[in-house]
Amino acid sequence: MTDTGNDDGNTMGDFVVVTSEAGGAFCNEFRHLTFMTDVTNEGRPQSVATAQVPASEGGFCDKGGRFGPHATNEEFGPPFYQKLVFVSYFNAGVRAFHVRDPYNPTNVAFFIPRATSNTDFRCGPYQGNPNVCRQVVQTNNVATDDRGFIYIVDRADAELHLLRLTGEAKEIVEGKQ
Repeated sequence: MTDTGNDDGNTMGDFVVVTSEAGGAFCNEFRHLTFMTDVTNEGRPQSVATAQVPASEGGFCDKGGRFGPHATNEEFGPPFYQKLVFVSYFNAGVRAFHVRDPYNPTNVAFFIPRATSNTDFRCGPYQGNPNVCRQVVQTNNVATDDRGFIYIVDRADAELHLLRLTGEAKEIVEGKQ
């Protein structure tokens, strides 16, 4: 292991969230992750943790389409800044990761849209069949605003969703946790 000079015992450095975009269908590619990256020393970025969703959690590999991260929200500001990062996760919807401790990001909320009659089919090889097609959501982009709204858009025509936090994630944003 190379010493990057970034770990001085103080977690109040500069961090960037980096996603490795999932591809393929039915999990037929290597596992993609979301990385918490310390960029305090810009010349020596260092991945310090990963944020991920277990494929087994929702049978995501069997649902079809892509499973894994695509993108994060790009807005920096209240009320989510340095508290929550939202990651679009294709057939696993959108995930809210608590990032106050960048060495231990935790999944504190999620929303998975339902397929609609307009949702496109996604096809790929599955269990020996070279071309299985399923109607499945593919949450693509996520955005936030300073009023606390979260917007997600689906690339398979499962529409736009406007979300608000509840439970533990809402308490984190409100400073109650």
